[in-house]
Amino acid sequence: MSDTPPPSVSAPNPRVYGPRGLMRYRRLIIGLSSRHAWKIDNDRLARMYASHVSANHLEVGPADGHFLSQAPDPVDASGGPVPAERRRIQLMDLNPGPLRMCEPKLAGRARVTSHVHDVLSAPWPVADASVDSVAMFHVLHCVPGNGIRAKATAFSEAARVLSPEQGVFFGATLPGAADGHTSNNWLARRLQHAYNQPERNIFHNRGDRVTDLRAVLEEHFTDVEVTVMGADALWVARGPRA
Repeated sequence: MSDTPPPSVSAPNPRVYGPRGLMRYRRLIIGLSSRHAWKIDNDRLARMYASHVSANHLEVGPADGHFLSQAPDPVDASGGPVPAERRRIQLMDLNPGPLRMCEPKLAGRARVTSHVHDVLSAPWPVADASVDSVAMFHVLHCVPGNGIRAKATAFSEAARVLSPEQGVFFGATLPGAADGHTSNNWLARRLQHAYNQPERNIFHNRGDRVTDLRAVLEEHFTDVEVTVMGADALWVARGPRA
């Protein structure tokens, strides 16, 4: 029998990812929780976007679109910015609120397509080998599953939709507070406990571990880098396996 848990199914959370919640996202999540609880260097996340967002990009779980909308335009072979008519951004989220917020932010910079779809449900509404970059920031700890392996569909689908030659999959997630590879201060531990209450449907990461994150990434990609920053685990993966 396989040791892989059965796939999970996400449920939308309009209270958190509706208009009021998203209006506060920049201040409460990026500005306060990330800095003081999770000890995330937001400048480092911005550099990841600047380095890896391509002219044919898929953003999974865009939230308010802060980092994507602030990222510089990709450059072409001549070193100049890729024109908007040659740039494509696809947004995917189970909650329609983030899609509605992000579309107008990005509309002048690219052709934007939105998909209302669960990251844990295969297949994603994206063609095989059709994008050159996939970003998935702070999504995995919000979707249900008894550990990272129960969320493996997110990795297999990212590998499927990426172009094999130049595709890059990058992102970050908060493993459970019990993971000894991360650092959770008192505020992080309190938030992890509160957000993991089942009725709130905010976090589902008690069983998530950095070692499992690396292992599942390596099952689907040939070149994997995982680093820890405070309570956060960041990754960059290339070479999707067939």
